[in-house]
Amino acid sequence: MSSYRRARLTISKGVLRDNIEAVRRATRGTRLLAVIKADAYGHGLLTAAKVFAPYCYGFAVATIDEAVRLREAGFSLPVLVLGGTPESAAAEAVERHISLAVYDRGMLKALQAEAAKRETVAHCHLKVDTGMSRVGVRPGEELEGIISAWKDAKACKMEGIFTHFSDSEDEAFTSLQDFRFEAAVARARHEGFRPMAHAAASFPAAQGKYLHDACRPGIALYGCEVRHILPDIRPAQTLTAWPVRIAWIGAGEPVGYGRTFTAQRPTRVMTVPVGYGDGYKRALSGKASALVCGKRAPVIGRVCMDQLMLDVTDVPEADMDSPAVLMGAQGNDRITPEELAQMCDTIPYEIMVSFTDRLTREVVE
Repeated sequence: MSSYRRARLTISKGVLRDNIEAVRRATRGTRLLAVIKADAYGHGLLTAAKVFAPYCYGFAVATIDEAVRLREAGFSLPVLVLGGTPESAAAEAVERHISLAVYDRGMLKALQAEAAKRETVAHCHLKVDTGMSRVGVRPGEELEGIISAWKDAKACKMEGIFTHFSDSEDEAFTSLQDFRFEAAVARARHEGFRPMAHAAASFPAAQGKYLHDACRPGIALYGCEVRHILPDIRPAQTLTAWPVRIAWIGAGEPVGYGRTFTAQRPTRVMTVPVGYGDGYKRALSGKASALVCGKRAPVIGRVCMDQLMLDVTDVPEADMDSPAVLMGAQGNDRITPEELAQMCDTIPYEIMVSFTDRLTREVVE
């Protein structure tokens, strides 16, 4: 990526390290499956894996492709693919010792065949659907059926058993899901299996709840959503751009497509080279701010594909060398993924994973 475009996304390894240490303290030594799917929530799959590896039991990803990238990069820790995987990927999973979520007999049969052919073991985690209605076997006949089939799949090791809470902030429903999950774990163990049980993601893990044998922190590792519980965590991404133009316009002059902003006074406009083509949401038009010289400078007019405009009238010291922080900290202020997400009526996850490779990425300590 060329460095001529003056816009970059910085990832702090030190912040990521601080975050996982905070999660370890909260989970009191429980095994951690660090969730690094979706390019580690936009922080870089391999960057996050290198930081988290000394602190966790293994990694959780969404796809077999993400797991293969980890193996090809030399990571030998356990890797679990959380989502659905086609049976055609069974050979790759067995060959590379990648654990797959299993919730149907077809995948179990495919893994058994591949493991038997290679005279090895297929690593599997039984996925139980306790109320998410996404993937997994439902308690009852489906669970009994897969456990019965697993007894004949001698080459498939039930390494783990897990579920996914659908609304961790609803204590009553989460407790019900966990009750169903514990019953499923007990059933599997009654039949002679010894899987590692895991259910909690970031919110319950931060509270030290529903930890079982392991937990799967995700968003907490990246400094969002649970800072009211873990005040030591911080966002690790900083989005910064430098101006390409600063100019005065007169009162009554419009700014941007559709003339959605009209200056009510002589206004100093800073244009920076970041737009929705870089992942900075168009929905932030006329709502968000940037930090310039430690002060808030409102986004004015519509966010363009490649550029946006800031009102720096009240930042007279701003010049062409003044960085505009669109997300991150500057001075005594910080613009968080949560703040931007609220303006877009979405969640911070979407904000963090949206940034494109048009931005120069810089990993710092």
